[in-house]
Amino acid sequence: MQVLYKHNSRDLFNSSRLLIVDDDAYLRENLRQQFLAEGFHNIFDIGSVTGLSAALKAANPDLILLDIQMPDANGVNICKRLRSYGYSKSILMLTAKDAETDIIEGLEAGANDYVIKPLRMGELLARIYTQLGQCEAADDVEFKLADLNFIPAKKMLHTTGSRRMQTLTEKETKILQVVHRVFPESATKDELLTEVWGMRDGLTTHTLETHIYRLRQKIWQLTKTPIVITTENGYRLEL
Repeated sequence: MQVLYKHNSRDLFNSSRLLIVDDDAYLRENLRQQFLAEGFHNIFDIGSVTGLSAALKAANPDLILLDIQMPDANGVNICKRLRSYGYSKSILMLTAKDAETDIIEGLEAGANDYVIKPLRMGELLARIYTQLGQCEAADDVEFKLADLNFIPAKKMLHTTGSRRMQTLTEKETKILQVVHRVFPESATKDELLTEVWGMRDGLTTHTLETHIYRLRQKIWQLTKTPIVITTENGYRLEL
């Protein structure tokens, strides 16, 4: 579920460390000024991927704003590389592309969320607040889904009694959390779009259906039990 925060809850954010990775110097400076005005103090930025390793070491960021189109690398590949190196904190993609396939590609690479350029500052700040304040379940919390175990904090499904596992994207994890929370009722499509994506402009039910399809493919690799079934009103767990 998306968590909303009031602007007077700034103590949580003042110490947060932000890293902006974008080749647009004007945008980086504008974001820096906006973030300073909002109460952030630890803001770092780079204009190319060449210095990313050094920037990560110096900034130790709690959240990375990553442009999807860098001059010397693709943002999706950068995101994949960050995740493969063990960076587990929030990555927010900045993209001028609003094509659904590009957005899904970024999320599949491990991005937590995305904002489409030209940026709307209110929306960007709201998504930053949500990511920084996201309350994840404790690492040892597991949910039983038929013959699978679901660990939201690790974004992982694994077969009970074996080491077979599938890593989930942020959105896939949230979908499972929502349908688990409302069980045995169905989670409606509107409910899922609202809680998982914030009912963002331009989203269609096809976005949800695509993610459900990919989630089912991962489940199918572990068990023949459907787990997430389609109902007249939306989607429900089959346990």
